[in-house]
Amino acid sequence: MPSELAYLAPSRVRDSIDSQATNSANALQADHPASPVQPARTAHAIVSAAAPQFVSHPLTRHYPQRVAALRAGELHLWRFRCEWLPVPVQEGETWISKGERERAKLHPNSALRKRFISARVVTRWIVANLFDCEPHAVDLQDDGNEKLRTRHPHDSRGITIDIAYAGIWIVIGIASTALGLSVVVPSPGAALDEAQEVSRQRARYGSLCNALRYAPVDVDLDLLSSNTASCAFDLAEHGRWHVLDLPMSGKIRAAVAIAQPVTQVHAVGWPKALVFGERKV
Repeated sequence: MPSELAYLAPSRVRDSIDSQATNSANALQADHPASPVQPARTAHAIVSAAAPQFVSHPLTRHYPQRVAALRAGELHLWRFRCEWLPVPVQEGETWISKGERERAKLHPNSALRKRFISARVVTRWIVANLFDCEPHAVDLQDDGNEKLRTRHPHDSRGITIDIAYAGIWIVIGIASTALGLSVVVPSPGAALDEAQEVSRQRARYGSLCNALRYAPVDVDLDLLSSNTASCAFDLAEHGRWHVLDLPMSGKIRAAVAIAQPVTQVHAVGWPKALVFGERKV
């Protein structure tokens, strides 16, 4: 039912460079129209999945010891304000690559530039601790949409990273397999119950689209409306995906999709009072 889901398309704040890339892509498509892409059919959908163990860690400048190398079924989530850094600003900026510096300059204002730099500094700090290497030695392969891949400099272990922005928050997801984050803020003036429901559906659908790199996805709307915070979807040729609602503040709704069952989530920067499955946070 692609037509029913059209209004659920992901609404994530992206960098100004992305709009330039989109314009270029549109121009190319005008000259060389692409063949229609068929959405992935939902061969079988599991409405609920076993809720993972949720382990909360405080956000400090000391990397949490229990958040070690990623294992199968494990998901790492970080949430922090853009002004938070694990090291002094001057030190963090020395970790940024030349390409990241050039990209930061393309942002239209200082607030977006600061947010981009903060996300990259924290990402490098996290990965450096996971890989036991220096932050400047972390090689982030970027697709231009805040989806990153990197490999351990010694044993080639690979991880996938996704970054999303939610008002004052930056959210980073890390897994050993493909994943996608989506964060949605309701439209101003919408009725509270309707806004929360629609935002939750959009966040879930957006996480799947982001994880699949924006491939069309056909998912039953009723499944996206499920009250369970942990769902599994079998998307035919795209395989099975685990979708989790993320606890956020106020009216913000967020979800993450990951290409494997999730058994444990290490969440850094979330209060212990917030757990998966709560509707009012």
